[in-house]
Amino acid sequence: MKKESSTNSENDKILQNYCNAHKILSKISGRWKVSILFALNKDKLTYSDFKTVLPTSITDRVLAKQLKELVEANLIENDKDKTKSDYFLTQNGRKVLNLLEYINEQNFD
Repeated sequence: MKKESSTNSENDKILQNYCNAHKILSKISGRWKVSILFALNKDKLTYSDFKTVLPTSITDRVLAKQLKELVEANLIENDKDKTKSDYFLTQNGRKVLNLLEYINEQNFD
C-alpha cells in the first residue's frame, strides 16, 4: 500500500483528476479483477463459484481482497443474506466490462 503523502500517491491523484481513463484503469488494476468482471458477465456468482471459474492459483486471501476492492470501486455488488453471498455487476461494472470486451476483440499483432 502506498503512503498517502508519497510523491507517487500525489502523482496518482493528479492523473486521476486529469484523465478518466486513468481513473478507470486504476480501479481494475490487479491480477484477477478483469477475470472477475468477465466471470460475472453472464450471472451472479457466489464466492465458491469464483473458486471454480477462476484458475486454481488464486488464493482465498487474494480473491477476497480483489472482490472487496471491486465492491469499493462500485463495479460489483455483494448481495448478502443469511445463507450465501451473491456478487453481480453494477451498472458501472457493466460499462467497464463492455469496454474490456471491445479491447479483448482487438488484434494488435
